[in-house]
Amino acid sequence: MKSVSTTGVGIFLFLSILTAQGAPQGGYTFDSLLERQDKDKDGALAKSEFKGPQQLFSRMDTDQDGILTRAEFEAGRKSRQGGRSGQKQQPSSRSVPEDVTLHRDLEYAVADGESLKLDLYLPKAPDRKPPLMVWIHGGGWKNGDKAQVNRAILRLSEAGYAVASINYRLEDLYIHPKQIHDCKGAIRWLRTHAEKYGYDPARIAVGGGSAGGHLALLLGLSSGVEDLEGSVGGNTDKAGSVRAIVDLYGPSELKVFSENSARFNAAHKFNPEQLLHASPLTYLTPDDPPVLILQGDKDNTVPLEQSQLVDKRYKAAGLVSELHVIPGAGHGGAVFSDEERYQLIKAFLDKHL
Repeated sequence: MKSVSTTGVGIFLFLSILTAQGAPQGGYTFDSLLERQDKDKDGALAKSEFKGPQQLFSRMDTDQDGILTRAEFEAGRKSRQGGRSGQKQQPSSRSVPEDVTLHRDLEYAVADGESLKLDLYLPKAPDRKPPLMVWIHGGGWKNGDKAQVNRAILRLSEAGYAVASINYRLEDLYIHPKQIHDCKGAIRWLRTHAEKYGYDPARIAVGGGSAGGHLALLLGLSSGVEDLEGSVGGNTDKAGSVRAIVDLYGPSELKVFSENSARFNAAHKFNPEQLLHASPLTYLTPDDPPVLILQGDKDNTVPLEQSQLVDKRYKAAGLVSELHVIPGAGHGGAVFSDEERYQLIKAFLDKHL
Protein backbone atom coordinates (compact mmCIF):
# COMPACT_ATOMS: atom_id res chain seq x y z
CA MET A 1 0.00 0.00 0.00
CA LYS A 2 2.87 2.39 0.74
CA SER A 3 4.29 2.18 -2.78
CA VAL A 4 0.85 2.73 -4.35
CA SER A 5 0.24 5.76 -2.16
CA THR A 6 3.68 7.17 -2.97
CA THR A 7 2.99 6.74 -6.67
CA GLY A 8 -0.26 8.62 -6.41
CA VAL A 9 1.33 11.49 -4.47
CA GLY A 10 4.28 11.61 -6.86
CA ILE A 11 2.04 11.84 -9.93
CA PHE A 12 -0.09 14.48 -8.20
CA LEU A 13 2.89 16.66 -7.26
CA PHE A 14 4.55 16.39 -10.66
CA LEU A 15 1.35 17.13 -12.60
CA SER A 16 0.50 19.95 -10.22
CA ILE A 17 3.85 21.59 -10.94
CA LEU A 18 3.31 21.25 -14.68
CA THR A 19 -0.22 22.62 -14.38
CA ALA A 20 1.14 25.69 -12.66
CA GLN A 21 3.54 26.16 -15.57
CA GLY A 22 0.71 26.63 -18.03
CA ALA A 23 -1.33 23.48 -18.42
CA PRO A 24 -4.90 23.80 -19.68
CA GLN A 25 -7.51 24.78 -17.14
CA GLY A 26 -9.06 21.77 -15.46
CA GLY A 27 -5.92 19.67 -15.09
CA TYR A 28 -2.84 18.48 -16.90
CA THR A 29 -3.47 16.29 -19.94
CA PHE A 30 -1.38 13.76 -21.83
CA ASP A 31 -1.51 15.97 -24.92
CA SER A 32 -0.06 18.85 -22.92
CA LEU A 33 2.70 16.60 -21.65
CA LEU A 34 3.50 15.51 -25.21
CA GLU A 35 3.52 19.09 -26.43
CA ARG A 36 6.28 19.96 -23.98
CA GLN A 37 8.34 16.78 -23.89
CA ASP A 38 7.69 14.51 -26.91
CA LYS A 39 10.76 15.54 -28.93
CA ASP A 40 10.38 12.96 -31.72
CA LYS A 41 6.61 13.58 -32.00
CA ASP A 42 5.68 9.88 -32.00
CA GLY A 43 2.67 10.28 -29.75
CA ALA A 44 4.32 8.59 -26.76
CA LEU A 45 6.91 9.64 -24.22
CA ALA A 46 10.25 7.86 -24.01
CA LYS A 47 12.03 7.68 -20.68
CA SER A 48 14.86 9.77 -22.11
CA GLU A 49 12.36 12.52 -23.02
CA PHE A 50 10.62 12.61 -19.64
CA LYS A 51 11.61 15.66 -17.53
CA GLY A 52 10.16 14.46 -14.25
CA PRO A 53 11.62 12.01 -11.71
CA GLN A 54 12.76 8.82 -13.44
CA GLN A 55 11.38 6.73 -10.57
CA LEU A 56 7.97 8.27 -11.23
CA PHE A 57 8.24 7.43 -14.93
CA SER A 58 9.01 3.80 -14.08
CA ARG A 59 5.92 3.61 -11.88
CA MET A 60 3.63 5.05 -14.56
CA ASP A 61 5.20 2.88 -17.29
CA THR A 62 3.29 -0.19 -16.17
CA ASP A 63 4.49 -2.54 -18.92
CA GLN A 64 8.07 -1.36 -18.32
CA ASP A 65 8.93 -0.94 -22.00
CA GLY A 66 10.55 2.47 -21.54
CA ILE A 67 7.61 4.23 -23.26
CA LEU A 68 4.81 6.08 -21.49
CA THR A 69 1.60 5.73 -23.52
CA ARG A 70 -1.67 7.62 -23.26
CA ALA A 71 -3.36 4.57 -21.73
CA GLU A 72 -0.70 4.26 -19.01
CA PHE A 73 -0.87 8.00 -18.26
CA GLU A 74 -4.65 7.90 -17.92
CA ALA A 75 -4.47 4.81 -15.72
CA GLY A 76 -2.06 6.63 -13.42
CA ARG A 77 -4.31 9.67 -13.40
CA LYS A 78 -7.35 7.57 -12.45
CA SER A 79 -5.32 5.83 -9.76
CA ARG A 80 -4.39 9.19 -8.27
CA GLN A 81 -7.97 10.44 -8.39
CA GLY A 82 -9.21 7.21 -6.85
CA GLY A 83 -6.72 7.51 -4.02
CA ARG A 84 -7.79 11.06 -3.26
CA SER A 85 -11.47 10.09 -3.16
CA GLY A 86 -10.87 7.09 -0.93
CA GLN A 87 -11.54 4.53 -3.66
CA LYS A 88 -9.56 1.34 -3.80
CA GLN A 89 -6.50 1.61 -6.08
CA GLN A 90 -5.42 -1.10 -8.47
CA PRO A 91 -2.09 -2.81 -7.86
CA SER A 92 0.62 -2.53 -10.52
CA SER A 93 0.65 -6.30 -11.10
CA ARG A 94 -2.09 -8.02 -13.06
CA SER A 95 -5.16 -9.39 -11.30
CA VAL A 96 -5.39 -13.17 -11.31
CA PRO A 97 -8.36 -14.36 -13.41
CA GLU A 98 -11.09 -16.43 -11.78
CA ASP A 99 -10.57 -20.20 -11.79
CA VAL A 100 -6.81 -19.67 -12.18
CA THR A 101 -4.17 -20.57 -9.58
CA LEU A 102 -1.08 -18.37 -9.36
CA HIS A 103 2.25 -19.79 -8.21
CA ARG A 104 4.27 -16.65 -7.65
CA ASP A 105 8.06 -16.23 -7.47
CA LEU A 106 9.12 -19.74 -8.39
CA GLU A 107 12.91 -19.76 -8.56
CA TYR A 108 14.14 -21.37 -11.76
CA ALA A 109 17.83 -20.51 -11.40
CA VAL A 110 20.50 -18.50 -9.61
CA ALA A 111 22.89 -16.68 -11.94
CA ASP A 112 25.69 -14.30 -10.93
CA GLY A 113 24.27 -14.45 -7.39
CA GLU A 114 20.81 -13.30 -8.56
CA SER A 115 17.68 -15.35 -7.94
CA LEU A 116 15.78 -15.68 -11.22
CA LYS A 117 12.07 -16.23 -10.77
CA LEU A 118 8.88 -16.79 -12.71
CA ASP A 119 5.15 -16.62 -12.07
CA LEU A 120 3.00 -19.53 -13.20
CA TYR A 121 -0.74 -19.19 -13.87
CA LEU A 122 -2.63 -22.48 -14.07
CA PRO A 123 -6.29 -23.18 -14.92
CA LYS A 124 -7.84 -24.90 -11.90
CA ALA A 125 -9.78 -27.66 -13.64
CA PRO A 126 -8.46 -28.32 -17.15
CA ASP A 127 -10.01 -31.10 -19.23
CA ARG A 128 -6.50 -32.28 -20.10
CA LYS A 129 -2.94 -31.13 -19.61
CA PRO A 130 -2.90 -27.60 -21.04
CA PRO A 131 -0.28 -26.14 -23.36
CA LEU A 132 2.06 -23.54 -21.86
CA MET A 133 2.57 -19.96 -23.03
CA VAL A 134 5.75 -18.30 -21.71
CA TRP A 135 5.87 -14.49 -21.62
CA ILE A 136 9.10 -12.42 -21.65
CA HIS A 137 8.59 -8.81 -20.52
CA GLY A 138 10.06 -5.78 -22.27
CA GLY A 139 11.91 -2.78 -20.88
CA GLY A 140 14.91 -2.11 -23.12
CA TRP A 141 16.83 -5.12 -21.73
CA LYS A 142 17.39 -3.25 -18.46
CA ASN A 143 13.95 -2.55 -16.97
CA GLY A 144 10.69 -4.39 -16.43
CA ASP A 145 9.30 -7.23 -14.39
CA LYS A 146 7.33 -10.46 -14.80
CA ALA A 147 4.35 -8.85 -13.01
CA GLN A 148 3.57 -6.76 -16.10
CA VAL A 149 2.50 -9.69 -18.28
CA ASN A 150 0.51 -8.66 -21.36
CA ARG A 151 -3.21 -8.83 -20.48
CA ALA A 152 -4.13 -10.77 -23.62
CA ILE A 153 -1.51 -13.37 -22.73
CA LEU A 154 -2.79 -13.59 -19.16
CA ARG A 155 -6.35 -14.08 -20.46
CA LEU A 156 -5.19 -17.31 -22.08
CA SER A 157 -5.15 -18.85 -18.59
CA GLU A 158 -8.95 -18.41 -18.53
CA ALA A 159 -9.16 -20.29 -21.82
CA GLY A 160 -7.34 -23.45 -20.73
CA TYR A 161 -3.71 -22.44 -21.18
CA ALA A 162 -0.98 -22.45 -18.57
CA VAL A 163 0.89 -19.13 -18.62
CA ALA A 164 4.35 -18.40 -17.23
CA SER A 165 5.89 -14.93 -16.98
CA ILE A 166 9.64 -14.87 -16.40
CA ASN A 167 12.28 -12.51 -15.12
CA TYR A 168 15.84 -12.40 -16.47
CA ARG A 169 19.01 -10.45 -15.73
CA LEU A 170 18.58 -6.72 -16.42
CA GLU A 171 21.89 -5.06 -17.21
CA ASP A 172 21.22 -4.02 -20.81
CA LEU A 173 21.87 -5.91 -24.02
CA TYR A 174 25.65 -5.66 -23.69
CA ILE A 175 25.58 -8.72 -21.39
CA HIS A 176 24.35 -10.87 -24.30
CA PRO A 177 24.12 -13.87 -24.32
CA LYS A 178 23.34 -13.98 -20.59
CA GLN A 179 19.72 -12.90 -21.03
CA ILE A 180 18.92 -15.54 -23.64
CA HIS A 181 20.68 -18.09 -21.42
CA ASP A 182 18.26 -17.10 -18.65
CA CYS A 183 15.22 -17.42 -20.90
CA LYS A 184 16.26 -20.86 -22.14
CA GLY A 185 17.01 -21.89 -18.57
CA ALA A 186 13.44 -20.94 -17.68
CA ILE A 187 12.07 -23.07 -20.53
CA ARG A 188 14.14 -26.06 -19.40
CA TRP A 189 12.98 -25.60 -15.80
CA LEU A 190 9.36 -25.42 -16.93
CA ARG A 191 9.77 -28.64 -18.92
CA THR A 192 11.40 -30.35 -15.97
CA HIS A 193 8.52 -29.40 -13.66
CA ALA A 194 5.66 -29.96 -16.10
CA GLU A 195 4.45 -33.12 -14.35
CA LYS A 196 4.40 -31.40 -10.96
CA TYR A 197 2.30 -28.46 -12.16
CA GLY A 198 0.21 -30.33 -14.70
CA TYR A 199 0.83 -28.81 -18.15
CA ASP A 200 2.08 -30.40 -21.37
CA PRO A 201 5.89 -30.11 -21.80
CA ALA A 202 5.61 -30.90 -25.51
CA ARG A 203 3.37 -27.91 -26.24
CA ILE A 204 5.21 -24.74 -25.25
CA ALA A 205 5.11 -21.33 -26.97
CA VAL A 206 7.02 -18.15 -26.18
CA GLY A 207 6.08 -14.50 -26.59
CA GLY A 208 7.28 -11.07 -25.61
CA GLY A 209 7.01 -7.35 -26.23
CA SER A 210 9.77 -4.99 -27.39
CA ALA A 211 13.02 -6.29 -25.83
CA GLY A 212 10.98 -9.30 -24.73
CA GLY A 213 9.89 -9.75 -28.33
CA HIS A 214 13.54 -9.78 -29.36
CA LEU A 215 14.33 -12.44 -26.77
CA ALA A 216 11.26 -14.49 -27.74
CA LEU A 217 12.39 -14.45 -31.38
CA LEU A 218 15.97 -15.27 -30.43
CA LEU A 219 14.83 -18.14 -28.23
CA GLY A 220 12.53 -19.56 -30.90
CA LEU A 221 15.00 -19.29 -33.78
CA SER A 222 18.19 -20.47 -32.06
CA SER A 223 17.20 -23.96 -30.93
CA GLY A 224 20.32 -26.09 -30.67
CA VAL A 225 22.79 -23.20 -31.11
CA GLU A 226 25.27 -24.23 -28.44
CA ASP A 227 26.62 -20.85 -27.34
CA LEU A 228 23.09 -19.50 -26.95
CA GLU A 229 21.75 -22.46 -24.97
CA GLY A 230 23.88 -21.98 -21.87
CA SER A 231 23.42 -23.96 -18.68
CA VAL A 232 21.54 -21.50 -16.45
CA GLY A 233 19.53 -23.44 -13.89
CA GLY A 234 20.83 -26.80 -15.08
CA ASN A 235 18.22 -29.25 -16.43
CA THR A 236 20.41 -29.50 -19.53
CA ASP A 237 18.83 -32.84 -20.43
CA LYS A 238 15.72 -30.86 -21.38
CA ALA A 239 15.28 -28.79 -24.54
CA GLY A 240 15.01 -25.02 -24.48
CA SER A 241 12.99 -25.02 -27.70
CA VAL A 242 9.38 -23.96 -28.35
CA ARG A 243 6.66 -24.76 -30.88
CA ALA A 244 5.40 -21.23 -31.62
CA ILE A 245 6.44 -17.58 -31.19
CA VAL A 246 4.35 -14.46 -30.51
CA ASP A 247 6.41 -11.32 -31.25
CA LEU A 248 5.09 -7.90 -30.26
CA TYR A 249 7.23 -5.18 -31.91
CA GLY A 250 10.56 -6.85 -31.12
CA PRO A 251 13.86 -6.02 -32.87
CA SER A 252 14.94 -8.84 -35.16
CA GLU A 253 17.98 -7.66 -37.12
CA LEU A 254 20.13 -5.46 -34.89
CA LYS A 255 22.55 -4.18 -37.52
CA VAL A 256 19.67 -2.76 -39.55
CA PHE A 257 18.06 -1.57 -36.30
CA SER A 258 21.23 0.29 -35.30
CA GLU A 259 21.45 1.93 -38.74
CA ASN A 260 17.88 3.23 -38.49
CA SER A 261 17.52 4.08 -34.80
CA ALA A 262 19.44 6.97 -33.27
CA ARG A 263 17.89 6.08 -29.91
CA PHE A 264 19.25 2.52 -30.04
CA ASN A 265 22.71 3.76 -31.03
CA ALA A 266 22.74 6.29 -28.22
CA ALA A 267 21.90 3.65 -25.64
CA HIS A 268 23.97 0.70 -26.92
CA LYS A 269 27.52 0.48 -28.24
CA PHE A 270 28.15 -2.71 -30.21
CA ASN A 271 30.50 -3.84 -32.91
CA PRO A 272 29.05 -5.55 -36.01
CA GLU A 273 29.93 -9.04 -34.72
CA GLN A 274 27.98 -8.48 -31.51
CA LEU A 275 24.97 -7.17 -33.40
CA LEU A 276 25.03 -10.21 -35.67
CA HIS A 277 25.34 -12.62 -32.75
CA ALA A 278 22.41 -11.06 -30.86
CA SER A 279 20.11 -10.86 -33.90
CA PRO A 280 17.35 -13.48 -34.07
CA LEU A 281 17.36 -13.58 -37.88
CA THR A 282 20.99 -14.70 -37.83
CA TYR A 283 19.71 -18.14 -36.79
CA LEU A 284 16.74 -18.57 -39.12
CA THR A 285 16.54 -22.10 -40.55
CA PRO A 286 13.81 -24.01 -42.44
CA ASP A 287 12.74 -25.93 -39.33
CA ASP A 288 11.90 -22.91 -37.15
CA PRO A 289 8.51 -22.61 -35.39
CA PRO A 290 5.63 -20.48 -36.74
CA VAL A 291 5.53 -16.84 -35.69
CA LEU A 292 2.75 -14.32 -35.07
CA ILE A 293 3.94 -10.68 -35.30
CA LEU A 294 2.03 -7.61 -34.09
CA GLN A 295 3.31 -4.06 -34.58
CA GLY A 296 1.95 -0.56 -35.04
CA ASP A 297 2.66 1.50 -38.13
CA LYS A 298 3.44 4.55 -35.96
CA ASP A 299 6.14 2.84 -33.88
CA ASN A 300 9.09 5.25 -33.64
CA THR A 301 11.02 3.12 -31.18
CA VAL A 302 11.34 -0.12 -33.13
CA PRO A 303 10.83 0.52 -36.87
CA LEU A 304 8.09 -1.50 -38.55
CA GLU A 305 10.82 -2.72 -40.90
CA GLN A 306 12.05 -5.04 -38.13
CA SER A 307 8.78 -7.00 -38.18
CA GLN A 308 8.59 -6.90 -41.97
CA LEU A 309 12.06 -8.46 -42.17
CA VAL A 310 10.94 -11.41 -40.03
CA ASP A 311 7.84 -11.91 -42.14
CA LYS A 312 9.73 -11.63 -45.44
CA ARG A 313 12.55 -14.01 -44.48
CA TYR A 314 10.18 -16.51 -42.89
CA LYS A 315 8.11 -16.72 -46.04
CA ALA A 316 11.22 -16.94 -48.24
CA ALA A 317 12.25 -19.97 -46.16
CA GLY A 318 8.83 -21.58 -46.58
CA LEU A 319 7.90 -21.01 -42.93
CA VAL A 320 4.63 -19.87 -41.35
CA SER A 321 4.49 -16.17 -40.48
CA GLU A 322 1.49 -13.97 -39.68
CA LEU A 323 2.23 -10.24 -39.65
CA HIS A 324 -0.53 -7.93 -38.40
CA VAL A 325 0.20 -4.20 -38.68
CA ILE A 326 -2.04 -2.08 -36.45
CA PRO A 327 -2.91 1.29 -38.04
CA GLY A 328 -2.12 4.24 -35.81
CA ALA A 329 -0.49 2.19 -33.04
CA GLY A 330 2.86 3.15 -31.60
CA HIS A 331 5.32 1.24 -29.45
CA GLY A 332 3.06 -0.59 -27.02
CA GLY A 333 -0.23 0.44 -25.50
CA ALA A 334 -3.61 -1.08 -24.70
CA VAL A 335 -4.32 -1.96 -28.33
CA PHE A 336 -1.84 -4.84 -28.07
CA SER A 337 -3.98 -6.57 -25.45
CA ASP A 338 -7.48 -5.66 -26.62
CA GLU A 339 -10.17 -8.13 -27.68
CA GLU A 340 -9.11 -8.24 -31.34
CA ARG A 341 -5.46 -8.91 -30.51
CA TYR A 342 -6.44 -11.50 -27.89
CA GLN A 343 -8.48 -13.39 -30.46
CA LEU A 344 -5.58 -13.25 -32.96
CA ILE A 345 -3.13 -14.62 -30.40
CA LYS A 346 -5.49 -17.32 -29.17
CA ALA A 347 -6.37 -18.48 -32.69
CA PHE A 348 -2.70 -18.66 -33.61
CA LEU A 349 -1.79 -20.69 -30.52
CA ASP A 350 -4.84 -22.93 -30.83
CA LYS A 351 -3.71 -23.77 -34.35
CA HIS A 352 -0.03 -24.40 -33.63
CA LEU A 353 -0.11 -25.89 -30.13
